[in-house]
Amino acid sequence: MTKGSQEAADTSADQNSGPRATPPPGVAANQTRQQPRVVSRPEDVAGLVLMQIDLVNARKDDLTIAIKGLSDLTRQLVRAYGENVQTIDQLQSKLKKAAGPGPRRSGGSSSSNGKRKPSR
Repeated sequence: MTKGSQEAADTSADQNSGPRATPPPGVAANQTRQQPRVVSRPEDVAGLVLMQIDLVNARKDDLTIAIKGLSDLTRQLVRAYGENVQTIDQLQSKLKKAAGPGPRRSGGSSSSNGKRKPSR
């Protein structure tokens, strides 16, 4: 037997033995609460299994509600994003129409004060 496997065997033997002679304060109370419940009747086993299934189903329901909420929020964000993209596209096309098809002046940036040029 190697030293590593011997240590593992010693550790498992310590875990399977009873409580230590002098546990730190407060640990003994936790150990009594954490000890598994011994069940011998099939009705008790069935009850425990059904309780665990109910707990799992409750958690699944909570997760389902959270996922549905996130999905609804995502749909709203996508819709708002799409509407903003359409608005931006419309404004860009209006700006292009307002700028007109004429040649640009060289030597400076085009100034726009928000007024249209008078048509002749």
